[in-house]
Amino acid sequence: MTLSTPRSRPASRPFSLWSTFWLRNFVLLLLVLGVCFRFYQIDQKVYWHDETMTSLRMSGYTQPQFEATVYNSEIHTVAELREGYQYPDNGSTAADMWAALRQHPEHSPAYYVLVRRWMQVLPNTVLSVRLLSVLISLLALPCMYWLTWELFGSSLISWAATALLAISPFHVLYAQEAREYALWTVTILLSSATLLWALRQRQGTMAGAMTWITYGLTNALGLYVHPFSGFVTASHGLYILITQQWRVNRQTLSYAIATGFSILLFLPWLWVVIEHADRFVGNTASVTQPRSGLLPLFWLLNLSRLFLDLNQGPSAINPAHYLLLLLALVACVHLCRHSPASCWSFVFLLMGVTGLALLGPDVLLGGRRSSITRYAVPAYLGLQISVSYLLATQITANPFAVRSRFRIRRRWRGVAIALALAGVISCGVNAHHSVWWHKSYAKSRRNPDVAQVINASERPLVITDRKPAGRMLSLLHLLDQDVSVQLVERPGPVRTPKRFSDIFLYLPSDWMRQRVEQKVGAKLQPLTFNNEDDPWLWRVSR
Repeated sequence: MTLSTPRSRPASRPFSLWSTFWLRNFVLLLLVLGVCFRFYQIDQKVYWHDETMTSLRMSGYTQPQFEATVYNSEIHTVAELREGYQYPDNGSTAADMWAALRQHPEHSPAYYVLVRRWMQVLPNTVLSVRLLSVLISLLALPCMYWLTWELFGSSLISWAATALLAISPFHVLYAQEAREYALWTVTILLSSATLLWALRQRQGTMAGAMTWITYGLTNALGLYVHPFSGFVTASHGLYILITQQWRVNRQTLSYAIATGFSILLFLPWLWVVIEHADRFVGNTASVTQPRSGLLPLFWLLNLSRLFLDLNQGPSAINPAHYLLLLLALVACVHLCRHSPASCWSFVFLLMGVTGLALLGPDVLLGGRRSSITRYAVPAYLGLQISVSYLLATQITANPFAVRSRFRIRRRWRGVAIALALAGVISCGVNAHHSVWWHKSYAKSRRNPDVAQVINASERPLVITDRKPAGRMLSLLHLLDQDVSVQLVERPGPVRTPKRFSDIFLYLPSDWMRQRVEQKVGAKLQPLTFNNEDDPWLWRVSR
């Protein structure tokens, strides 16, 4: 017998106090806070290495091209470098951007095309670039509501899931990044909701055909945003086969045709990936390298960051990790026991396919794929839906229920409030820090301090031979526009004109320090921050 699809039969609905004043306003407060956190101080965070790569590619350059062009010992101003290589109105064309994107086939092109068009009409600022991601992230909220409505047919569960997404510190962080992950979140939710919507329609009708065409379009959009959308498509296919008990019928045929349509639309970029397969493998080789520490501790850390994020690291003794793991396990068991099979199987497949695709290679072959938080967005969304279902079905109590049952529901309300407070506090704390874990602490942690010292100088010159250039590009967005910069290709000349009041070496190599000391006859003074042994900045004293 074919399993019923979501909402084809009434979902079990608890006695609801959704109409009560406190619950409505509590959810509304969380939504407002989530929106405000996304906009708050988006231009005050470090514009880190990966974001500068976004700017380079939308400007028509790759990192090697930038280094070959600018590392020539010439002296440039920060304004010249930023306007020429970080924003699209530098004389580059769309063809230049596509040429740069083809050198990085591991990143699907949709976000980069969109952000280039966006920046062609807005001022050249970090605020403008990140504003696009913030606005896109807001679309995830109605998409989450729609998906959970299609699954459960309950406004209470839908609002709970939307509120949990709104104040999730993980989603707030990536809503403020000039990267494709906010858009990817939207496409995952949108394609999933569209699939369930298509399954509810009467097959063989014009309306039914249009819904499947819509699914094909949203699925193709997801592939153009992130290649891991293929895992989401695979989870949808498994869901169709399971709910139809592996039989060929109109629904399986409709899904096959819609998926074939989306793959057909994706063929132009798929050909780029195939043609540049060696670059794809080379650019992603770092994920095959082992990470220091135990992988399960990183899995616990990534799970906890969905709900509580105080910039904590992996730890075997952090009780929050285990409490949130317990909550996740209870939520999955509760979903499996109390929702229709057509509902929990969809959520579990959304989590499981991507999760296994990341965990399997790491466990069998080694690597760090499963420890990189942003790769597992589909799994996190499924987990958040499970937790939302648990809380929504437990916090509403029937006043005529037995006293013990009523007390249990009151405790779950306490859990829901604690979870909401954890998200709000996490977002409030990280909102006032310019560097957080997702910006690679190793690559970004000292740039704000370095920029403050340089900007305080009257006529500074910053010299560096540091490659790759991502750290230097990140620093450029923190420096004043009139600061002068000299990028040196070893063993090229180093110029130290006397017109500058202060000369700084930024992350210099041993060759650079020796060159300045021997050729220029100067002394180098390391400037340390928080007593670090490896200084990022050196002052040249003549």
